Amino acid sequence: MTERASELRTQSLFRDLEQADLDRIAPLIEEMRYAKDDYIFRENEPCRGIHLMRSGKVEISKTTPDGWRQPLVHLSKDHFLGEIALLERSNHATDAQVIEPAELYFLPKEAFENMERQAPAIMLKIIKNIAIIGGLNVRRMNEKFLKVLVNY
Repeated sequence: MTERASELRTQSLFRDLEQADLDRIAPLIEEMRYAKDDYIFRENEPCRGIHLMRSGKVEISKTTPDGWRQPLVHLSKDHFLGEIALLERSNHATDAQVIEPAELYFLPKEAFENMERQAPAIMLKIIKNIAIIGGLNVRRMNEKFLKVLVNY
């Protein structure tokens, strides 16, 4: 087992993957470093791949039609971002800006798409994890939204 494959095991996106799966993915992963205030991606930019947080903090925000920047969520270690645009094969719908220096793993779009064709069993596990975590995030957002409505 490589050191990177061992580290990937701690990422929620890759939970439930077999060691052989992680060994196959590890060489495809790039390591990225970002300084405070850097953008990982901007709204309406083409998706380049999926990012996995190793350290630091990233703010996901959306610009309203009247130009107001609305923070949506802060992500830290073990979160991932860019998955929706990657799966939809679309541009990003939000900005992702670093608010504390961050180290991320990056799985390029081309590698992700090649794995869809060449390793569908691995991709099924990864996409299942995206769906489960996405569902948990929607539930959390719904709870926050309801609290705001009740307190309004």
